Amino acid sequence: MPALVGVPPPPDAYAAFRQIGVASDNSFTSQSVTFRFIDLEDMQPGSVLITDVVGNGEEHRSVSVDEFDSLGKHLC
Repeated sequence: MPALVGVPPPPDAYAAFRQIGVASDNSFTSQSVTFRFIDLEDMQPGSVLITDVVGNGEEHRSVSVDEFDSLGKHLC
């Protein structure tokens, strides 16, 4: 897996990181999402990883910064 600039190499590519973000309606949420370094492997520079909560699971998708900006503008 290629190194991420400014990020030390992970001890385990499958180690999970938990993060709390915002809900789709732009409100804060206490529900956390997870990602692993392996999830970032195919991402291109200038892209953003989005985690959608679907049912009891999570689905990751990658979008460009421009698309992420557009998604944010449509939610506000």
